[in-house]
Amino acid sequence: MLGFFGSSPASEPEFISELRAVETEDRLRAGLQVMLENADLEIENTNTPTEFAAASTVAVMRLVLHGAGRHFDDLSFENRFVTGLFGFLIAHNMSRRTNADLGVVLAIAGLDLFSREEIDSIYSLGSSYRRLRQHKQMHHALKGIIDRFLSHPDNESLHDLAGVYQMCLRPEA
Repeated sequence: MLGFFGSSPASEPEFISELRAVETEDRLRAGLQVMLENADLEIENTNTPTEFAAASTVAVMRLVLHGAGRHFDDLSFENRFVTGLFGFLIAHNMSRRTNADLGVVLAIAGLDLFSREEIDSIYSLGSSYRRLRQHKQMHHALKGIIDRFLSHPDNESLHDLAGVYQMCLRPEA
């Protein structure tokens, strides 16, 4: 009320932010549980919103791979790179939803997806992601389909997301 008369309103107490993060985590786990189980995947138990955002980013990316009939280990370098860009988009959305540290989420998720030998690829993904953002219509469309899936995870939205991912891949030799 004092904020109305010119005083600055108090910032949200930390425990409220944490409750929101836990509620978001619970909702995402519940929404994804059946699809993850059907693909023999799970989101690991975590202690912080950042750990959850990283674990769920990897699980969702693997779910998309499963939906597209692909296996990460069988992908060419170029298609692994595309997968990494999709992972960036998913991590960005997850971090926003859970108030997680995006940089840490990207690092953890990248290490979970890529091998130690491919670590340089993770760093080059950042500049490619920035270039993707310059193509506003494409970036907005990809963000929208990911947001739709994470907001209402069901077989139809997964099919749409996996289909868009599949269209972005180069044919394997």
